[in-house]
Amino acid sequence: MRMGIRAEWRRAVGLVGVLLLLQLGGESVRGALRFERDAIAAGELWRLWTAHFVHLGWNHAWLNCAGVLLCCLLAPERFDRRLWLRLACLALGVGLCLWWLSPGVPDYVGLSGVLYGMFVLCLLPQGLQGDKSAWLALACVLAWMLWQWLVAPSVSEERMIGGTIVSIAHVYGFCLGLAGVGLGWLAARRQRPVAAQETGGRNQGGRPPG
Repeated sequence: MRMGIRAEWRRAVGLVGVLLLLQLGGESVRGALRFERDAIAAGELWRLWTAHFVHLGWNHAWLNCAGVLLCCLLAPERFDRRLWLRLACLALGVGLCLWWLSPGVPDYVGLSGVLYGMFVLCLLPQGLQGDKSAWLALACVLAWMLWQWLVAPSVSEERMIGGTIVSIAHVYGFCLGLAGVGLGWLAARRQRPVAAQETGGRNQGGRPPG
């Protein structure tokens, strides 16, 4: 059964509230939670996950808050009770990818990598169901991600957020979103034969004709 839109938006606004509260903590909170390679190597493993919920400054935080609300607008059904699990998996996944695959990245903050994964989780299922506008939006997200990664990050955006854009984090988030959609599809496919067998068993156990 589809959840009420109010519950979905409460979760989205709750996430925005968390981001803004952490931003209120300033440099002390950011310093304690950000992805910092030397600190992680020293055992502060929580930074792999928490780095995604702190930001360089208010512009950076507001930009990602807008991304959260846009995701909820595009696919409110993804803001169900499993939202927090999705966010946790994406955040940890991007953090681990930065740690293992990008040794040249010394530090990182921001929700943008996670948001790219959320955009895939929101838009790709709709596209696979025949929504052309979802395909168009996903193509725009992909094009912008590839431009920032393969060509160069936007200078104006870097100036606005007050730091360097780590575009590889967006790639990791996007790929993890694809993996999440694929795993969901495989799980649904495995459940279909079980459901069919149960239906068949109930039919065989029904009242005989005549």
